[in-house]
Amino acid sequence: MTATNDMREADRNLGELANPKVPRFHRGPLGHVLQRYLSHHARQGRADYNALALEQLWDQAAEHDPAIGLHLFATFTPQDWHVIALVGQYCDNVHEAMVNWARYAGLASDMDAVSIIEDAHGIGVELNIDAPINLVRYLTEHYFVMALTVCGQGSGQTVQPARVQLAYPKPSYASQYAERFGSNISFDCAHTRLYLDAATLQLPMRNRHAGMLAVLTQELDRCIARQQRLAGWSAKVAQSIRHSFARGQAPTLDSQAELLHQSPRTLRRRLDDEGMSFRQLLDLVRADIEQYLELQGESRADIAGQLGYSDLTAYLHARKRWRTE
Repeated sequence: MTATNDMREADRNLGELANPKVPRFHRGPLGHVLQRYLSHHARQGRADYNALALEQLWDQAAEHDPAIGLHLFATFTPQDWHVIALVGQYCDNVHEAMVNWARYAGLASDMDAVSIIEDAHGIGVELNIDAPINLVRYLTEHYFVMALTVCGQGSGQTVQPARVQLAYPKPSYASQYAERFGSNISFDCAHTRLYLDAATLQLPMRNRHAGMLAVLTQELDRCIARQQRLAGWSAKVAQSIRHSFARGQAPTLDSQAELLHQSPRTLRRRLDDEGMSFRQLLDLVRADIEQYLELQGESRADIAGQLGYSDLTAYLHARKRWRTE
């Protein structure tokens, strides 16, 4: 066999070793808040928040408080709120805030799908979380408490659901659910849903502001558009790049190829087949992270560092490129 054929054979074998399932990530501050909670209990958190790492953080926190899913959001500072929660404050009413949560939930986490449903019980939100059952329970408790708290603070009224259906078994601390969710709670259901009555849905948000809402949703819509551009290997590489940034590592084609069990040449070819280059993907991910950090109020210097730039000038020059392409 010739040297060229040897290279092709090796390249082919590397490329066919696996079609790896890229880890899914929670992009918001949840992992940081869990780490902060654990630091108060003399336990060390981790630096990345893929599904496995996030479950481990929740499990560690549950050692100190089994009902941590119901209580964690109370430890969030205003700076910890995800931009989706901030968007809710500028909505016209509670119903619109819930609709925007469903619309943009995928920007905060790859594990979650939120949808607005209407059936014989009324109008509500349905959660579908692709994760192990313990993590599903933690996240469901946290998301529902978060949604009710955000809408309650925004409207200046106590917001409690009319009905809650949960697709997991009744936990040992279920008696604590009543304080958060009322008495109409069912476990082991076919779906995970939270319903609000008509009067609650129409509660006006005190800081409603059509202009601010338009600005924020326009930016979030751009994020969704960037996500929808990615499929197949482009999506896998984008996720891997994001993971590298989360771990404080500078992603390169070679490093991402190794993580995805490909040769650099095979990975480049796969991206070419999808009309995408590694640099384009790197720019897309950086633009997405930059947008989130800007909305969270991070300084340009901090953003530059988190995007892998040691020099602020280099970052400002690069951002002109990805904002015009």
